[in-house]
Amino acid sequence: MFTEWIEYINRFLMWSGTLFEFWTYVWFQNFITWCRKWAWFDTYIYGKSIDLEDFVRNPAEVFRDTYFPFIIKGVKPYSIFNLRCGYIQAKRNESPNSWTVPMGNRKFVWEGEKWTILDLRVFNPWWTKFCNAAFFLQFAVSLWHYIPIPYVSMCAKIAPWYFQFGLGWGPEVRSATGIENCAVLCAKLRLVNEKTSNEAILNNTDIKGYFEGTI
Repeated sequence: MFTEWIEYINRFLMWSGTLFEFWTYVWFQNFITWCRKWAWFDTYIYGKSIDLEDFVRNPAEVFRDTYFPFIIKGVKPYSIFNLRCGYIQAKRNESPNSWTVPMGNRKFVWEGEKWTILDLRVFNPWWTKFCNAAFFLQFAVSLWHYIPIPYVSMCAKIAPWYFQFGLGWGPEVRSATGIENCAVLCAKLRLVNEKTSNEAILNNTDIKGYFEGTI
């Protein structure tokens, strides 16, 4: 019975992952090709996208990185808390991309011989949006003239599938525009199979499995 439920869940994930791959639909390809004839759309909306999949994942990056309030410059970013549950420590050296992510010094960590069961960090300088683990949750703020600007990120993983959610003004210590310490409005809602997606090209530093690193 348990095995059957796992199979049903796997089929649903495969179906839902395929359903939202808009870049594979001919009507969508034709629509974006038509829109890109408009110079403003091509510059600010399609922007730096390397292909249609990249565009669907990260649309309007140039527009977002150019205009207030989508980008707020001169902020001081902090991770109020970040929680990781279930990851293989980088010191095991079993994955080439695995590395120790310095998420802060104020921490409570419960480690096993190989796995870190729980890793909680509170009130630390900002480091990154997403860490690789079976479960990751973070709440951060960027202080702009003492005004707190929020950001929340979450990742849940049953390898090779993982789900990512992010919403708010994500801190960028050094953004793609070269501006230091800014907060950029962003939203992420992704369901990914790391075995079949184009991650090796789009995010070649992402870590697979449950090894410590970023994703």
